[in-house]
Amino acid sequence: MADCTRKAPHWLRMALVAGMVLCGIDGSWAVGPDAWQQLFADGVKAREAAHYAEAEPLLGQALREAEQAGAEDVRVALAANSLGLLYHDQGRLTEAESLYRRALGIWEAQLGPEHEDVAAALSNLAEIAHARGEWATAEPLYERVLAIERNTLGAAHPDVAISLNNLAELYRQQGRETAAESSYQLALTLMEQAHGPDHVELGPVLNNLAALYKSRRMYAWAEPLYERALNVRRLGLGRDHPSVAMGLNNAACLYQDAGSYAVAQRLFDEALAIAERVSGPLASLTGTIVGNMAFLADEQGLWTQAQLLYQRALVIQQAQLGVHHPTVGLLVERYAHVLDTLGQPVEAGLFAARAASIRARVQPGVVRQGAAMRQGPAVGELTR
Repeated sequence: MADCTRKAPHWLRMALVAGMVLCGIDGSWAVGPDAWQQLFADGVKAREAAHYAEAEPLLGQALREAEQAGAEDVRVALAANSLGLLYHDQGRLTEAESLYRRALGIWEAQLGPEHEDVAAALSNLAEIAHARGEWATAEPLYERVLAIERNTLGAAHPDVAISLNNLAELYRQQGRETAAESSYQLALTLMEQAHGPDHVELGPVLNNLAALYKSRRMYAWAEPLYERALNVRRLGLGRDHPSVAMGLNNAACLYQDAGSYAVAQRLFDEALAIAERVSGPLASLTGTIVGNMAFLADEQGLWTQAQLLYQRALVIQQAQLGVHHPTVGLLVERYAHVLDTLGQPVEAGLFAARAASIRARVQPGVVRQGAAMRQGPAVGELTR
């Protein structure tokens, strides 16, 4: 997966949204405004630390408490959007989308269509469409977000940089590399001006620009960007965080692409250990890293090892993403190749046919981009 959303823009945006919306709390709460605010803050803090089992009941309770003030209260939108972010982090895209849409409807009705909270919800919906390969849906959403933010926050605001990064990533995956590079560079400049050179918010932009250079085989340009992205995440989030696992995964993809298999293996091992600890052995993040390790074994001719790793990755990703997701299709395609190499042509043919069926369901651009796993958005790098 390409470095998503994941997602970094999600939690960055919510840091802004939470600070703005909670200022308007009144006295209508059964539990009291201070108690609700603390409940909500505890849930957000747990999610940002990737303590998902702790965060989900807190944010769920915050949503239920908010609903007591009325279904259209802006605090319902805040809680719904935050719970959507949690589901998004876990790859539960359908549940996340439903909550984002609920938040968007309330914010548009209560705050108007040009409010920055509306932009936050639109951006989250754009990332859902982006993750599904629905580029024709994602692009106008990103463009609307940019327009709102430039009008309300100013063209140099760091939130504008986040949106530029998201749009650039869409361009990159569409093969529009010149537009992507320009947007990444502008996003990076705005981020550095706002936060300095070592802030965690620079991580996604650094990573995605590195991915662009890697796709061009410009390894000397890509390597320091990946290293810098990993370092700012360790500084800002600690060494045990999903974003650190993503950074390690992405650096490993670079070294694999360059043929430095031993270095790649070491980084994948470290990334997997973190992902299993903080996200769990059945999380989509874990499945992505396992799938990349399978491809690394595949490239080295370690067929039996690759077979076992592909099997594990498929079990995880089918459960998390669904059986027709492009990520699953790429894993199935690679698994079919390994089965054929191991002398199992009947099973290989069945999996190859399944891969072709999945490919036919998604946009041609998704398949084209994903065909080279190390560079594609579905199996490879991660975008958050």
